[in-house]
Amino acid sequence: MLLLALASALAQDAITLEYVKKGQVGTAKPSFTVITNTDASELTVHGACGSARFDRSGPSSAKDRKTWELDLGQGTYNCTGSITIETTDGESGEMPLKFTVAVLPPMKMRLVPNSLDLPGRTLSVTLERDASRVELSIFGPGGAEIGGAMTPSNARGGEAIQVNWSQANGEALKMKLKGYDADGFYAELELNPWKFSIPHEDVVFDSGSAVIGDAEIPKLQAAMIEVDNTLAKYGKDVVIKLYVDGHTDTVGDAGRNETLSLERAKSIASWFKRAGFKGSTYYAGLGERDPAVATGDGVDEVRNRRAVYTLAAQAPELAGAASWTQL
Repeated sequence: MLLLALASALAQDAITLEYVKKGQVGTAKPSFTVITNTDASELTVHGACGSARFDRSGPSSAKDRKTWELDLGQGTYNCTGSITIETTDGESGEMPLKFTVAVLPPMKMRLVPNSLDLPGRTLSVTLERDASRVELSIFGPGGAEIGGAMTPSNARGGEAIQVNWSQANGEALKMKLKGYDADGFYAELELNPWKFSIPHEDVVFDSGSAVIGDAEIPKLQAAMIEVDNTLAKYGKDVVIKLYVDGHTDTVGDAGRNETLSLERAKSIASWFKRAGFKGSTYYAGLGERDPAVATGDGVDEVRNRRAVYTLAAQAPELAGAASWTQL
């Protein structure tokens, strides 16, 4: 863009200005660049955008570039100032500066609930602004990149963007996504999809009780061996947490069943903690919700009286309004 021409008809265009008029908090700053197209004995630039100033004074050689990154908070700023130049052959000129820059808030990218399907190799995300593409990188043991995808998109802000990828060359332990808006700014999202359900024999509690009897301890000790083996295999690559969720059949009062399943899950989780599990430990009680076998009310179904022990990098989803409680 030509912004200043010297008075002499024989002189070349003296100054070119370049702008980056948009930035994003924490990602990129707007900027202002002065390019000198001829040798100058004196080039003076001064002005401001909000609290950010741009100033220089002194000689400048042809093709010299001076860039000011404008360190500004979120908002829109009217920038004003002036440029004067005197070339080595005695020509001179002056011009005012006036332009506007904007700093956008950090953009967020969110995983669409229940959309991550590792076997189906698909997930969906949303961006807060109009999208241009989403990049996915998949990492396996040792941090090696084992797969990925680039998904072009013209989704509007808030619309779901489906990301599909081909078979990864190994077990996916971590996924990193970068979603770009139409201006090239991006948001990042890290997923830790790894989880492992510990095989075990369920603890049998006395009716109405959450106390683990001595005869049931060997079942938990056998499960602890599985936990230790899993930690040895994945512990260097994943921050492993333990999640225990309890379930009941449909016999009795539903509210009491939910409380009892919570108390029993807490007892089991506490046993693992005492037995030496050093990671964060969580428990939840679902009562009659999410049964292993669908039944009517009041049905004595042993397969529904269970607890699930899950080792995972992030909290497994729970049915209904249930939530995890940390020990």
